[in-house]
Amino acid sequence: MKFWRGFAAVSTLIVVAGCSSQRDVAQGDFDYLELEENSAILVPQGLNPVIPHPDYIIPEQEHYSGRLGREQSIRSPRQVMPLVPGSRIEESNRNSRIWFDAIEDMDNVADWVWRELLELVDDYDVDIESSAEQEHLHTSRFILEQGSLARSGFFNRLSRQRDPIESEQAFKINMEAPEHGRTAMVEVTADDIRWLIGGKQVEEPLFIQRQLEADFLNQLSLRLQRGYESERVASVRATRALRHAESPQGHPAYALDTGFDSGWVMMPGVFSYLDFIVEDLNQRDGRYYVNYQPGGTRGWFSRLAFWRSSETPLGIPRGEYLFEVDEVEGIFYIVIRRDDELLSEEQLDDMFPMFAEAFSEHSD
Repeated sequence: MKFWRGFAAVSTLIVVAGCSSQRDVAQGDFDYLELEENSAILVPQGLNPVIPHPDYIIPEQEHYSGRLGREQSIRSPRQVMPLVPGSRIEESNRNSRIWFDAIEDMDNVADWVWRELLELVDDYDVDIESSAEQEHLHTSRFILEQGSLARSGFFNRLSRQRDPIESEQAFKINMEAPEHGRTAMVEVTADDIRWLIGGKQVEEPLFIQRQLEADFLNQLSLRLQRGYESERVASVRATRALRHAESPQGHPAYALDTGFDSGWVMMPGVFSYLDFIVEDLNQRDGRYYVNYQPGGTRGWFSRLAFWRSSETPLGIPRGEYLFEVDEVEGIFYIVIRRDDELLSEEQLDDMFPMFAEAFSEHSD
């Protein structure tokens, strides 16, 4: 559970960072909205008027009722994210759909996807109007909270009165899966959308249909990813144990009889149990940059309290460490550095009981 709490926190940071980097309104001013239309060019007598190219003719329009200037959102459509291994999307396809393919020892991915899909719909607390197993599922209309908006007016601002922002919609979910069950496609359509502010219907935002559909598929993908990683971690814990080893480069190391992906996803739970704070990571290079802070990060007064013991549960100093992980021929190696210096065999031996316990009991 500790791993998933950490994963959720990291996911939240990523989402917040992504949202904060987007803009709803274009930069610059909107003076062009105040421009008056010029009259037609007068051609002197005796000269032939220039015939404009058809590609550059601006069609005449008496009145434009759409959004202009600051009212026009430039936010891009929400993207469907293939989070679980074996999932994929088609970049050129405008429909909200995702494919899941079986990998490794997975027997029937279609059964797994349909089961998680039903549980996700149940989490929405919505009624199912019609369904056919592994074919389609249509929900009744339901309301989702989308945020809140501050009310206008001086006294409303003082009292911090806000109006809820909600969407009302129904989902039409279609699934395609061959009889062998090794692949499945899920497509969702948000139907008959109403956008409500303070209970009153207003014009819905740009791309709201895509946002609702992508959010649903991303939640499904995340559920599948969590279940997949949990099963892999449980398998490693049940069949493999940590041991002393020497890395292929000849460095003192810990080792597990497992692949890189399985070993990689176990590390955050181990760090959490042993009070290492993950500050950065690079999965491609197999690196975790962590800060060892047993009992939490100390304040300035605690750091000045020289009379307090500097001993730690692992017997190593507080501070930054680098965990280098790699897999060679089915063996997952863990090498630890501090200030570019390898931890010795003696240090690894002293820490081994706690690391072994963390990998066997606290790596999820």
